[in-house]
Amino acid sequence: MSNINKHLARTLEQQHKRSVRGLFLKIEDLNNECTQLRKRLESHIDLNVYKKPIDYVNQFVSHTTILNLKFVTNTQNLEVVVLHALLLSYILENTYGHAFEYEDKLLKGYIQEIFTLNDHAERLFMNHREKMLTYVQEQST
Repeated sequence: MSNINKHLARTLEQQHKRSVRGLFLKIEDLNNECTQLRKRLESHIDLNVYKKPIDYVNQFVSHTTILNLKFVTNTQNLEVVVLHALLLSYILENTYGHAFEYEDKLLKGYIQEIFTLNDHAERLFMNHREKMLTYVQEQST
């Protein structure tokens, strides 16, 4: 009986590790998708206009910036991918015209995927959104 319990415990532990590893890889994939989307936008927009929201996001990125995302501690971090999507959302909302409809549709899909990653991802997004808007407003005065 003891061997069966040990085997079951080991199997459950391995299954849990695969699940967690899969979650981190999904977060990394979404960060990569956001990076590709941002690079696509960079040639059409002036990032200097978005310095304040970028500065807000960079407060939560370790040892690098959101514009040069490196290190597993960032690329596989739920908060970083939430902030990455939030920054892109802010940029697209504040860019004039309908030139980026396709990119906006892509981003909305990414945001929905982010919300399914974790029970509190949507709340994290909304909280950071409020804080970022307040930060941008305070820095403008």
